[in-house]
Amino acid sequence: MSWFENIGYSLWLFWERLDLKRFGKSILSVFGAIWLTVEILDFFGKSSWSTNIKSMWWIILIVAVIIIIYRNWPKFTFSYKVQNRDVSISIRIGDIFKAKGALIVPINNRLDCDNNGIVKKSSSILKHFINNAYQKTAAHLNTDICQQIEDNEEWYQKYLVNNDPDEYKLGTVVPIFRDEKQYYLLCSSTLNPQGRSKTTVDNLRVSLNELWAYLTHSGSKDNLVIPIVGTGRGRIPLKREEVIKEIVLSFLVSLSQESYCEQLTIVIHPSDLKKFKMELDELLDFIRLHCNNTGYLKGNELPTGTGIE
Repeated sequence: MSWFENIGYSLWLFWERLDLKRFGKSILSVFGAIWLTVEILDFFGKSSWSTNIKSMWWIILIVAVIIIIYRNWPKFTFSYKVQNRDVSISIRIGDIFKAKGALIVPINNRLDCDNNGIVKKSSSILKHFINNAYQKTAAHLNTDICQQIEDNEEWYQKYLVNNDPDEYKLGTVVPIFRDEKQYYLLCSSTLNPQGRSKTTVDNLRVSLNELWAYLTHSGSKDNLVIPIVGTGRGRIPLKREEVIKEIVLSFLVSLSQESYCEQLTIVIHPSDLKKFKMELDELLDFIRLHCNNTGYLKGNELPTGTGIE
């Protein structure tokens, strides 16, 4: 986000989350503190001091309002540590390409970077990835994808659909290293005959499970950055908050056996937050609750129960 967009988003979110009742109570508490101070000074014969305070009440009020606004100013990043794991889950509001970590880039299961010009006209993560990393040239990305598959032909053979070399199973991952940054292309949608992408809830779950499995045995242990998969051109029939919950739950389940990164960052674009009126507080409560109640055992704990002879 630009500086101007940053300020605009902050003002909008501050107003959206402003509790006028609580704000009014804070102002009244400031007046109460001023009144109490004046009464105490008058009691101890410091009337000149109390008079000075009375004359400056508006300055004190302005300072109090500034402090209240500062304490309630919106944050852009919220992070929660996963219980019994050296892993955290973060929600970040902003530009996904400015987030630090290996970026998950959703793509259709044909690994088609152009799709007859549809990708170029879209606002997808794939389009912006091509623009940022490949100077708007999809053919160069296609060359890197083909090279990866050729170098690991035996591995990708098992992900072909009906042995069709142009169609891969959902959850297929193609790693791309570009400009000293790691990317993972994730097949998370299918294409209909008209070239339109489609993602279902089951497709999302399968794709995420395969992604975590791939990262467990072949990932680079980088921090991970992921968009709200399937909510753009994928047309998934879920609200954005529900998709994020699916990502969080799937990720937490995958950590039950092995940790493969130290942080997962889910990025929400500010325009999505405003346009779709996302319930951020409820979402953050959900993530906090599940991170604090994973049920994972500590390293020195043994499972409970009765063994079978």
